[in-house]
Amino acid sequence: MSRRRTPFVMTVVALPLALGGCGLGSSIAGIHDAPAEQSGGASVTSGTATKVAERVVGDAAEVSRAKADSVARRKILSGPALREIEAAAVSKDSAGRTSAETEGLEVLAVSRGTDWPRAVLATSRTGDVQHLHVLVAEKADRPYTLFADVPMAAGASVPALPAVDEGAPVKLSSAPSQDVATAATSWGKAVAFPAPKKAPQDVSVADGFSSALKKNARATNKDLGDLADYTQRQAIADGETVSFELADGGAITFVPMTRTDTIRATDKLKELKIEQQALKHVLDASTVKRALSVKHAETLALVTPAEGKARVVGASEVVESAAGS
Repeated sequence: MSRRRTPFVMTVVALPLALGGCGLGSSIAGIHDAPAEQSGGASVTSGTATKVAERVVGDAAEVSRAKADSVARRKILSGPALREIEAAAVSKDSAGRTSAETEGLEVLAVSRGTDWPRAVLATSRTGDVQHLHVLVAEKADRPYTLFADVPMAAGASVPALPAVDEGAPVKLSSAPSQDVATAATSWGKAVAFPAPKKAPQDVSVADGFSSALKKNARATNKDLGDLADYTQRQAIADGETVSFELADGGAITFVPMTRTDTIRATDKLKELKIEQQALKHVLDASTVKRALSVKHAETLALVTPAEGKARVVGASEVVESAAGS
């Protein structure tokens, strides 16, 4: 006599990828006067850029907290940084943020010339995690805002940039350039799950963030077994990008991305139990029966060298939304 198999109850705990923090500072800044223009070279001096970065990164720490309102956040944040903090405020996802204390803030690059918008690339450390900060000022009468803020991948480094006082060519655009878009799309294919039959050859996924994505996807799929089908996809998100030209002619670009994880139950699964707090909050439920789709707001610090493979040197992500049935 055949026996009917009892459906399983599955607990999902490996879906979200735990990352380092946003590396936000702790001081509070007010609106500051626009820095004096330089006739040539960098748009502002390295000293002025450092002071601006310290103030803005510190101010961003205050508005990154969920209790701050959207109006306050939009005065201090912009671009991918605003997108992530707004998403975190909704989902209450604190996994992507660490202590507000930062150390060793250093300006790496300043946009060249007297035109607007202007940008500053800086770095600082929170504990043992190095962070990259991008500041942008759209016009002369507007203060700098924190545009992007990502922890660097373990062991990663930023290629040589032009000397700070010389300034670096910078592009702020509503979408990435064709070469950056191609690299970001290739990276998304390379870290997807299931993995593509033929891995893209124009991008490296040897960095810590990419390796963690692939490892986490394999672990999630293994945990689910034949109880559900799992997929993970990446796509370039709508939103502005900032690109700093490197000394060798390549670029480091901060690109908004969306990661989507999907689980579809088979007839062997009774329900999925959700344990990650951010997911339970946006779903307003602790279980789903048939399917779960989770979107993460991501920011990539993507290096596209003049020669060689593109690679990720830093990344951040938070839960943005989720849907279940």
